[in-house]
Amino acid sequence: MSGASAQVAANKPQLVILDLVLPRASSFELLGEWRASPRTADLPVFILTSKDLTPEEQRFLRANAESLLLKQQPWQEALIKQLSRVVSLGPAEKV
Repeated sequence: MSGASAQVAANKPQLVILDLVLPRASSFELLGEWRASPRTADLPVFILTSKDLTPEEQRFLRANAESLLLKQQPWQEALIKQLSRVVSLGPAEKV
């Protein structure tokens, strides 16, 4: 298990927003590790990326992530709507 996977497993956040271009890890491997672990298998993962994806990568991400948003498209409102389905913020917490 990588350092990033171990941190997520230990802290169990409500969700993760994952960019596919990471300096020290493979996002695809991270996502695979999270899905393979009983502790993080149901963790909502939102992918936000500017990476050009192959059809195989798109299939993997759509099967294993809550959402796949491409930075080449208008993504801000879509991300907020999709996040609001997963996390309820109280009035003081809304940004």
